[in-house]
Amino acid sequence: SVLVIFLLIISCIWLNGNLAKWNKKSVIDWDVTSYYSYLPATFMQKDLSLSFFDANKDYYQQNHMYVPLKCPNGNYVIKTSMGMAVMYLPFFAMAHISAKLFGFETDGFSEPYQFGVQFSGLIYLVIGLFFLRKLLLLYFSEKVIAISLFCVLFGSNIFYYASVHGAMSHVHTFCLISMFIWYGIKWLVIPTLILSVIVGLTIGLIILIRPVNILVILFFVVFGVTSLKGIQQRFLLFFNRKLHVMLIQLLTMSVFFPQLLYWKHVTGEYFFNSYIGEGFYFNDPHLIEGLFGFRKGWLLYSPIMIFSLIGMFMLFKTKKEFSFPITILFLIYTYVVLSWWCWWYGGSYGLRAMIDIYPFLIIAFAVFVNKMINNKIALGILSVLVLFNWFQMFQYRRGIMHYDSMTREAYLDALFRIEKSPELEKLIEAPDYEGAMKGEEH
Repeated sequence: SVLVIFLLIISCIWLNGNLAKWNKKSVIDWDVTSYYSYLPATFMQKDLSLSFFDANKDYYQQNHMYVPLKCPNGNYVIKTSMGMAVMYLPFFAMAHISAKLFGFETDGFSEPYQFGVQFSGLIYLVIGLFFLRKLLLLYFSEKVIAISLFCVLFGSNIFYYASVHGAMSHVHTFCLISMFIWYGIKWLVIPTLILSVIVGLTIGLIILIRPVNILVILFFVVFGVTSLKGIQQRFLLFFNRKLHVMLIQLLTMSVFFPQLLYWKHVTGEYFFNSYIGEGFYFNDPHLIEGLFGFRKGWLLYSPIMIFSLIGMFMLFKTKKEFSFPITILFLIYTYVVLSWWCWWYGGSYGLRAMIDIYPFLIIAFAVFVNKMINNKIALGILSVLVLFNWFQMFQYRRGIMHYDSMTREAYLDALFRIEKSPELEKLIEAPDYEGAMKGEEH
């Protein structure tokens, strides 16, 4: 498994070394611009209210340096919460020192900053894998862990977001959730002060990056619960350790508190939906399209993850302590993320929102591998699906598959192509973003 992680590092470095984005300085772009803009606004402009934006609005927009929204009081607000800026901060600091030493612009957007933000994802992913591997070693053999990590890391869309889009939030969240699982389980066995601090801070950061990921707390609440009596015992544990629980809650809230202060400063309200005009449609979740659809279907573009779902069923017989928390979290999380107005999550390779919970799904995947470890047919299928994922990533990067408008006809036409089809533009169907915001997109 260590060799697998090393192979991941080498592959990501190699792929990043061949990206045209270094010449275009386009790492900090789209969602990443929003995540990141807290840092240059704070340390370069010294103005989180972005009052400087209007003076050079065209320049900032053309170079994707700031993309704020107007809030009702007329001020500018950064759309995303500041969790990713916290994760970028060490790399931002190193990039700033490098920019000064080697003569680059110290505006927060020159090459050293782009480099630091891009490779932050790989570093955090490796840290997350360190904790996840420690956990898996308690339950599985080294061989099972190596196969499981190799299959998911190289056979699903997580590789694309560890390499080409390493600055996006998903692998950073993967790291934090892996740490949360490890320290959360340790806390449930022997609650201590230091574990309470780590769990509280980790949960706080997970939520600060993406508030919907507050759902991972479900794992902490029900891990190891296999009966109604177990639920009673769990709440008894929380009651008996109420000071530790209160510390976890306090630290979680303290991590999120700067966000409340920021919103108050720029909007006049402590609680503000900075995704102005966007929301969830819980009465109309796009479950079938999100899991199997041609536009972004999770199991179409990362079919190897089907074996995580099979492993989830196996959990009930082999790893009961994981069965209920992983299953219930997967079901609720999938329902929530596919209830978002933009359920395909914009231009992306596959359904990127699912990557956040891959630490849980890798556990289920390992259960499947453990059962099939001597089955050559099963291992052969996994190998083919790894290669298939790499082929589809190649197609996506070459524009053979469209970033947000794939249809059944376009997918079948592109299936085995190595060059873009001249018919692609006729076969795709662009999403109705405005209609989706109103809950009309199907």
